[in-house]
Amino acid sequence: MSRFSFQFLSPIFLFLLMLIDGQMSRLLLSASGGQFIIVAHLMLIFLVYTVSQHRFSYLVVLGLGLGIIYDAYYLQIYGIASLLLPLIAIFVHNIKSIVFANRVALFSTIIIVITIFDVCSTLIMLLFGISKVNILDFVVYQLAPTLLVNVLVTLALLIPLEKLYKTKNYNSNNF
Repeated sequence: MSRFSFQFLSPIFLFLLMLIDGQMSRLLLSASGGQFIIVAHLMLIFLVYTVSQHRFSYLVVLGLGLGIIYDAYYLQIYGIASLLLPLIAIFVHNIKSIVFANRVALFSTIIIVITIFDVCSTLIMLLFGISKVNILDFVVYQLAPTLLVNVLVTLALLIPLEKLYKTKNYNSNNF
């Protein structure tokens, strides 16, 4: 797919992934019997890859737009995802030469981005009194299961996304 196509399709595709994330999360919550809060992060996984296709300013606007929609749809509080998603896009953009150096770096970056998003959004909600959650419960019942599921999803999507986004610029013997 051309860079021009990515320019127009990325926002639509990431928006659809955000909706799919919500449905997957609901399904995973039901599958765990309500014991674990597992949050699917397909949008964040694809957002990391999207950095390879767009200019810095486009990524900031894209992150802000998706963040506002995410806040409205999932959190009903504006400012959390609309702050975090542009910051994540900026972070990944600034280190993209390292991120796309090999699969291990890419995989690690995706896991770090998911962790940062979940931890920071929880900390912001705690800081402003929006939510009361025990940090240990958060780590055990939400963060750990979320990371486990997203690690598996990332491993399953690593090579197909590499081909879709044409990011492979390293030795295929790595990871």
